[in-house]
Amino acid sequence: MKRKTKQNLSKNISMKPKINFFKYPSLEPNRINSYEISQLLRNQDIDKVSAKLRKQARSISTSVSLTSGFFETLSSEIYGEQGFILDITTPKKNLNQAVQRSFFEWEHICCEYGIYDFGDYEEMILTALYRDGEAFIKLHKGDELKIELIDAEDIDNDLTNEGKHIYYGIEYDAEREMTPKAYYRLLKNGKYEVIPSDEIIHIKKASLSKQKRGISKLASAIFDTHSKDKLKKAELDRARLASELTGFFTHKDEGSILGNVEYGDDGEIRQKEINLPESVQTGTFTFLEDGITPQFVEPHNPINMEYFLKSTDRDVARSLGLSYSTYTGDLREVNYSSIRQGTIAERRNFKRIQNFIKRKFHDEIFKKWLECELIAGRIKPNDYRQLIGHFTFKTQGWEYIDPVKEVNANKIAISAGFKTITEVLREKGVELDDFMDELEKEKEIVEKLREIKILKGEIDEQDQSTK
Repeated sequence: MKRKTKQNLSKNISMKPKINFFKYPSLEPNRINSYEISQLLRNQDIDKVSAKLRKQARSISTSVSLTSGFFETLSSEIYGEQGFILDITTPKKNLNQAVQRSFFEWEHICCEYGIYDFGDYEEMILTALYRDGEAFIKLHKGDELKIELIDAEDIDNDLTNEGKHIYYGIEYDAEREMTPKAYYRLLKNGKYEVIPSDEIIHIKKASLSKQKRGISKLASAIFDTHSKDKLKKAELDRARLASELTGFFTHKDEGSILGNVEYGDDGEIRQKEINLPESVQTGTFTFLEDGITPQFVEPHNPINMEYFLKSTDRDVARSLGLSYSTYTGDLREVNYSSIRQGTIAERRNFKRIQNFIKRKFHDEIFKKWLECELIAGRIKPNDYRQLIGHFTFKTQGWEYIDPVKEVNANKIAISAGFKTITEVLREKGVELDDFMDELEKEKEIVEKLREIKILKGEIDEQDQSTK
């Protein structure tokens, strides 16, 4: 038998590679982090990852309590109690009132399927914009305008055909690359419904000029929210396990060969039977056999857990444009100055969202509604031309944080000429003309009440005239 040489043996033996997971003090990334860093540095196409981010955002929006509550808070802050209210300011007062009343009536029957009203669509579109990054509204034009909200998942992200200028479910004009031509809606039977672009309102906040699909507003908060949620569950599991497991028993002679054996009557060695208590009761003692020692589980006490959760919530709140106290409802560490500063920045962001939704959704819907009313003959062409340039949607204002201080500050600002009454009212979501109309109505009501009291003799007419 031939002996293998050392050289032959080295060929047959596969040498185990040595992996250096940490290089100190080098600044080069270790093997664990290098893949993640390369993924961050890679120039990713935003549209390719939008579908994955949307699915993750939908998951945390329903499974994480704070994120779910965020959507309720957002809807309350943006729309208030009444949503956006149509306000028309043409010279014809009767026309203004008639169109406002007609649009208000249409809001209750706007749904193509008769399920939702306009207020429902307002909330669903706001949620879709933040959760999915985009919203698709289909317009059903006929004798009356009807609308429908299409799920972002139904506009197929996977449908791309460069030869036909189709990218991520949207077909574009061959000559004008950024002009949508049609939208491909995936049906349950696997086929597509091709919807012309003039029948779709596609609302999204783009990060890049060539971006085709929207990116979830929750994208930057997904990792932090998921990590925090997983850590909370892990710590709760550890605490629950520690509370359910009181302790365990060990044998002193565990390392000995004869520690757990005994001789039987026949002289054979057998396993010693050990009687261990399986439960404990307050006020009682249990006798343990010789050599058995109880070991109690130490209570679980997470270190810096609260600091981690709070710092994560602050990061998430910042990415969503909220203050920490609004996002979490935690008001323990706030005072008037801090909450006022946070609320001002927060409300400035809310106003931007209000204006964005008003431009992209409400204004477009009203214009399409006016077109249907014009075609149906319910609005005259001359009136249509006036209406199309004299309408807006009034958004809600907010209550004062400290009414006494802020009212006094507004009085000083108006007296000094730094502010006008119109500006102060607009901050509250009230237009000056509406305010003046309401004052006139109140004066009329007060005058009628005084006349009634004079007739009843409760007020002397001569005293009333002097007043």
